[in-house]
Amino acid sequence: MSTDDPVSRRVTVHLITAGPDGPELRGARVLFGEDPERRARELGGLPEDAPLTALDVITETVSLSRSRAMHVDRIVYTRPELRSAWPDVVPAEGLVPTVPALVPDEPDPEPGSLPRLRRFASYGIVTDPAGRILLSRIAEGFPGAGSWHLPGGGVDLGEDMRAALRREVVEETGQHGVVGALIRVTGHRRTSSASDLDIYAVWVFSHVHVGAPTEPRVVEESGSTAACGWFAPEELSGLRLSTTARRGLGFLISHPER
Repeated sequence: MSTDDPVSRRVTVHLITAGPDGPELRGARVLFGEDPERRARELGGLPEDAPLTALDVITETVSLSRSRAMHVDRIVYTRPELRSAWPDVVPAEGLVPTVPALVPDEPDPEPGSLPRLRRFASYGIVTDPAGRILLSRIAEGFPGAGSWHLPGGGVDLGEDMRAALRREVVEETGQHGVVGALIRVTGHRRTSSASDLDIYAVWVFSHVHVGAPTEPRVVEESGSTAACGWFAPEELSGLRLSTTARRGLGFLISHPER
């Protein structure tokens, strides 16, 4: 944690797995570029194709001193057959690694590497009672301009992923929804030629239901959203979708039970 950085951010992953005395919870820090789901499998010594369920994302904001704080996003996975063990497996002292253990910065990148940018973002598969899906179109001047995107965006300091998603849905579409089941958490890494940055993001996908939909409208001015709209599922194949939208919708299609 840099001394001139008043709030540092960390990501951890936690796995409910089988221990010698029953279900147990293991935890580890997620370093830049690591895929959270793969890191969870490593915690349990599981094969790469072992099924996992993303249960929750828990946010902690802890004051370290009068001028320094830490924001930690904790991703909880479970082996499907151990889902009912949550949250009884949480130790009395709380989730580990603890905040003090997360204070040290991770190792510096190799000399000559691009500057790094880390993001933690929350996106919604937003539906209404008719089964339509809500999408927003990315404005010019932003990555993926012109493509249709899932409503959502970056989680602010001190904000949890559900509050961030509700805020983003309102700003981008004017709709008020209820954040429901967590669908998936995944990592995404890319190099930006425009800004010469190594960008690593953790994307959280959740279901959001809008019980009383209205005509969508972009509320936020001069933001990354140019337009928005409701679409029937059969219309999606004719749209140019962003990488984020393809990832989230693709997982939902391949795992309809989520």
